[in-house]
Amino acid sequence: MTSLEVLDSAIKIGLGALIAALSTFVITRVQHRNSLRKEAIDREFALLREVAEKTERFTHTTLKYWSFASDWHRALRKDRGTPKPDLLKSSQQELFNHFGDVTSAEAVLLLLGQEAAQERLRTYGEYVVSFRKEASKTSEPMSEIIIEDYRKHFLNARASLFRELHQIYKGLGP
Repeated sequence: MTSLEVLDSAIKIGLGALIAALSTFVITRVQHRNSLRKEAIDREFALLREVAEKTERFTHTTLKYWSFASDWHRALRKDRGTPKPDLLKSSQQELFNHFGDVTSAEAVLLLLGQEAAQERLRTYGEYVVSFRKEASKTSEPMSEIIIEDYRKHFLNARASLFRELHQIYKGLGP
């Protein structure tokens, strides 16, 4: 073998190794970037799931409170001296406890830059606060129409929030 053939073989081997090294570098870099993106999506999905779970716990507590308060107001319309039931008192305390979940969920949504979803959750919470204030009044018991309107507002606000969360979720993946 001549020195020219040796040089030719060395250049071919060197170029092949260089191409292989560059290919490996590019592929590894792309895979790393994709892995980081997937992890970010997984984290955001987990946070959205946490928001949804907190919202559902809050909804369950809200509807339980709504049910007890509604029954009490129905009784108040018949007899203004009807005392506040213990179940209503305990569900009111439970509702207060779950407002912390709502505040936490709002913070998560703001952290994710999801202001529209945070506003929907805030609106939902404000409806519940409004109902609680109305339910606390004993001088003028709520009518059946008002009681049902509050329930519809709760469910509509919840549905609006979940539609927004669904849009966010759809935008996460491919």
